[in-house]
Amino acid sequence: MNAVSHISSTATGNTCLAAALTAVGIPLAEKPFVRVVGDGIRGERHVWFFEPNSPDGRMQTKELIAAWHDDAWHLANPEHPFAYIKCALLNRERLVDKVKQDVPIACVKRRGKIALIPLDAPPATEDLFLRYL
Repeated sequence: MNAVSHISSTATGNTCLAAALTAVGIPLAEKPFVRVVGDGIRGERHVWFFEPNSPDGRMQTKELIAAWHDDAWHLANPEHPFAYIKCALLNRERLVDKVKQDVPIACVKRRGKIALIPLDAPPATEDLFLRYL
């Protein structure tokens, strides 16, 4: 294996995956990341580099990266620590996406009363709420 294939097989641009790898004891490489800009990339991208395995040799970086990209891996390995971490971080991503899709609610306080009004409420609904305050 040459140096480039080793680096690419133990590197990721996914920060959640990088966090999961460090959580199970995979050490970051001596140069832990690079920031990439340009060449058609919008904004900035990060690439994280890892050692090939955990210090005790029990966790292999390439295998864990493959497990992250395998949607069924955590079902086949439900008690593996990486499965818990993978599910937690993927659930976090889904929860954040859900929050981003939701319409915020304004909290309006008047004369000791509170109204919670969706920001996309029609003006007539908003007027109705405000009249009762």
